[in-house]
Amino acid sequence: MLSSSTHKYRPGTLLMSKLGNFLKYLWLKILLALTEIRKYHSYGNKLVKFNVNAPNHQQQNHNQKKQLQHSNTLKKIPEVKGLPVVGTLFHLLAAGAAPKLHIYIDKRHRQYGDIFRERLGGTQDAIFVSSAHLMRSVFQHEGSYPRHPLPDAWILYNQEHNCQRGLFFMEGEEWFHNRRLLSRVLLSGNLNWMDWHVRQCTNKLIAKWKEDLLKVKESSGYECMLIDNVEQQLYRWSIDVVISVMFGTTASEKENADLHSAVTDFSQIVHKIFESSSKLMNFPPKIAKKYRMKIWTDFEDSVQRALSQGCRIIDMYLQLCSEYPDGLYGKLKESDTPLDMIKRLFVDLVIAAGDTTAFSSAWALYLLSKDNKLQHKIHEEQLDHSNVHDMPLVRGLVKETLRLYPVAPFIGRYLPEDAKIDKYFIKKDSLVLLSLYTAGRDPKHFPDPLEVMPERWLRDEHTGDYKGVYKPHASLPFAIGNRSCIGRKLALSQMQYLIAEITKNFKLSCENTTPIESILRLVTVPNQPLILGLCPRIT
Repeated sequence: MLSSSTHKYRPGTLLMSKLGNFLKYLWLKILLALTEIRKYHSYGNKLVKFNVNAPNHQQQNHNQKKQLQHSNTLKKIPEVKGLPVVGTLFHLLAAGAAPKLHIYIDKRHRQYGDIFRERLGGTQDAIFVSSAHLMRSVFQHEGSYPRHPLPDAWILYNQEHNCQRGLFFMEGEEWFHNRRLLSRVLLSGNLNWMDWHVRQCTNKLIAKWKEDLLKVKESSGYECMLIDNVEQQLYRWSIDVVISVMFGTTASEKENADLHSAVTDFSQIVHKIFESSSKLMNFPPKIAKKYRMKIWTDFEDSVQRALSQGCRIIDMYLQLCSEYPDGLYGKLKESDTPLDMIKRLFVDLVIAAGDTTAFSSAWALYLLSKDNKLQHKIHEEQLDHSNVHDMPLVRGLVKETLRLYPVAPFIGRYLPEDAKIDKYFIKKDSLVLLSLYTAGRDPKHFPDPLEVMPERWLRDEHTGDYKGVYKPHASLPFAIGNRSCIGRKLALSQMQYLIAEITKNFKLSCENTTPIESILRLVTVPNQPLILGLCPRIT
């Protein structure tokens, strides 16, 4: 039996609160739209006046005709019609706003096809693509210094505080230099040194759950227990891994009570960043900042505290060491990376890994908890393999998790030059968004796409092709190309080792009483807290 806890909900109060917030947001958007329309007309008048006085009309007309002739040889990208300035924003709001964006865009793809253009508010269209071929073509045209869209709240914070951030926020030569530096140590060569830290941190989590099971048995007599804070525990585990990788053996050998408290505080602050920034997806950050609204002040405070606490943790580790730590920190110092840059890279690595790896792992445990047969198969697989990286079903489950629940359901690129992608012409600086959620569930790419089948990623002995995959590049959770995820090998190692150790030691069950759906809060998350039943596996 499971020891249980009681969860009370007040759906009426929650509904009225959401309705009130929606109406406020709608009214502010209308005001913004009217302001933008006035700017639009003012700009149009200036543009007309400029064209009247501009020289060389014949050359301009010739260029326009030439461009038109060129465009006639290509297919026109299907366009979703909307209102001036606000575009189809009201359609999105009616469909559930930002938390349901992936569902909204998935329906658009079914209506318009693998590529379409839509303006979801603001002043720029976005081009959405969902076929494996088109997505690969976008990466081929991303350029040497790929640019990607950033959350408005983060851009505003960095500008207001003149804040220099880590790799995710860098561009141009600065990005290229630090990307190349991190790629050498996180993506290339022998990475067994990282696996050691993953195992150490994961074993600590497994040991904690075993200890919790013993406490439950002693206090209540139950053999099993409920974990209703899976998200928070995986958050801490994910951050512990990054810190361990950063400081090497120092992270475990030198930890004391003060340092443990500082890391715990850091983990909680990073989680608050995620919660507060996700709320700003549904509200204009500039308005929230201007009127010092709570959603902005909470976000601003959590970012300031996280950046400060992250730097403080580095200083605490350095004070405890007679020599430089031997992890990623030591490798960066060997490359003459300044301490200030190391701090920038470290803090953003933690912030990025905190939610992405934690929620990807939560989704994997959710899928595993729904399939007892799969748990048994993976448990049996471990009898034949000592290395987690050699376990096909474990690797296949990770791939299935990221295919069905990509942590970033959209990956964006601003094209640096005019480009011909397949039969479509896309102008320079256009924003192209890869619809990973749709691509991963498309029957043209995967047979029975909604079925969880780790075996589909096994290769045929004769052809070498995947057994149940038509287009493997339709699932690109870490992107490809120059700006692919710098932490992908670390994240894969974490997920694989976590799955293997859990199935080795426990049996899982999903104890949620209502269906779990995916929503967007910057990343793909469950629409309710995941509640796992955990029982010891008797061998």
